[in-house]
Amino acid sequence: MSKKIKDENGNVYVKKKPFYKRVWFWILAIIVIAIVGGSMSGKSKSDSSSSNASSSSSKKETNKINKDNFDKITVSDSTGTSPSDVKEMFGKSPNSTSEQTVENVKAKMYTWSGVANGDITSSIVIGFENDHAISKAISGLKVTRSSKITLSDFDSLENGTSKADVTSKFGDPNGYSYTNIAGQESEIWEYTSGVKGDLGANFSVTFDNGVVSGKTQTSMK
Repeated sequence: MSKKIKDENGNVYVKKKPFYKRVWFWILAIIVIAIVGGSMSGKSKSDSSSSNASSSSSKKETNKINKDNFDKITVSDSTGTSPSDVKEMFGKSPNSTSEQTVENVKAKMYTWSGVANGDITSSIVIGFENDHAISKAISGLKVTRSSKITLSDFDSLENGTSKADVTSKFGDPNGYSYTNIAGQESEIWEYTSGVKGDLGANFSVTFDNGVVSGKTQTSMK
């Protein structure tokens, strides 16, 4: 809760919590860790045989773990989609589950791997509180780009840029994450393919009210 402070002149102002002390920040951090863990696990399976590849390819036609169903999930601590509805939507139980408690908020993280039109590391991670989805993230989506995104391109991206303009400039992202906790919303786009730089080069863009509010990059050139 924000704290009211009175200065020496009698003026009253509100002191807000630093972002790193807010529940939504830690829940978002948990989601990012879960996604990275899923990606590392997926990379260890990259030497699968071609017969397994063709088998998984035949399953893609009926794979309900996809972007369309991901988009249907409502994220809200009061009206978010329930775990049972998500399981029905995806047609299966999660591949793994975990539980985290941050500032008395207990979040259950469900992970589904093997996203349709995704690479071997692809996954969907949904966070639930009191049987309501409060966060969702999808990663590892395959995206073809006409040219490499450079560090200069990244540096030219300014706060206030619309989502449409980001898509026009860089194309679709390889991953999306959303949180909605106590009315605090966050949306992040992840770009991991077609990025110029060292091995593993990537960048992310944060949106607030539909426009860019922050960005970060790793190993770009």
